[in-house]
Amino acid sequence: MTPLTEDGTIDVKSLERMLERNIRHGIDGFFFLGTMGEWTQFDDSQKDTLVSEACRIIGGRAEVLAGISATSLNGSKKNMDNLSKYDVSAYVITLPPPAYSSVNHLEFIKTLADRADRPVYFYYLPGVAGRSFTYGEFREILSHPMIKGIKNSSGAMNTRKELLMLKKEIDFNLFEGHEWAVDEALMTGCDGALVGMAPLGSNIFKSIASAVDKGDFGKAMELQHDLVKIFWGVYGKDLSTVWIGQKYALRKLGIFSTHRTFIQSESALTPQRIKEIDKCLEEYRHLLD
Repeated sequence: MTPLTEDGTIDVKSLERMLERNIRHGIDGFFFLGTMGEWTQFDDSQKDTLVSEACRIIGGRAEVLAGISATSLNGSKKNMDNLSKYDVSAYVITLPPPAYSSVNHLEFIKTLADRADRPVYFYYLPGVAGRSFTYGEFREILSHPMIKGIKNSSGAMNTRKELLMLKKEIDFNLFEGHEWAVDEALMTGCDGALVGMAPLGSNIFKSIASAVDKGDFGKAMELQHDLVKIFWGVYGKDLSTVWIGQKYALRKLGIFSTHRTFIQSESALTPQRIKEIDKCLEEYRHLLD
């Protein structure tokens, strides 16, 4: 999440509170300028502020992944060049929808990987990018020496299975991108989770990972079920308050100063949704902090 002030600038104090809380919970890395980070809404100056301040606050205590998403290959190149001056650990590539770019999807990724001065992650989001990868295509991009891993947000069991099979022949990090599947993804061999609700739920995500590491799969599944209930409570079962709901929850916990978001209007946060989020926070506060 990207915290904002009431006037729409990057809220550095809230950013620091969020990062320090997540680090305290044991989070190993952060992904900025992703889908939940509202990357489409920021100009270069705002992106610079966010990434530079995040690197300063984190100070090497966790990895910093920076999204270079754009609606064109040249736009992604420009974003990579702009962010190269900061101490980010890796870039994250997301494919634009076909309507915005006619460049072959494999060439798009490999061109950016060739250009990269540090490792690259591929954010696999076929529902938005409109492109699904075959087993052979995954092997092709993962064989590139600069590609360090994948955030798999396909939600498809067969895709995760294929990527786990590829891990037996290629060394890469595989991160689960769906909140609903963190427990089973870690149990089956994924290296971690990279999900949108982590700013709020970092403690429960870390607890699920710890339970899996200890072999207590029953506990991991129990926590996962609680996580789904938190997901429903904050986002709504109809996903009507994905961005503004999580920001509101972070504000209620004293982490964000506002719940301002460019993606969703204030009207999405109805009195009923506020009541449901407040109830959720009260019931699951012990798992959130």
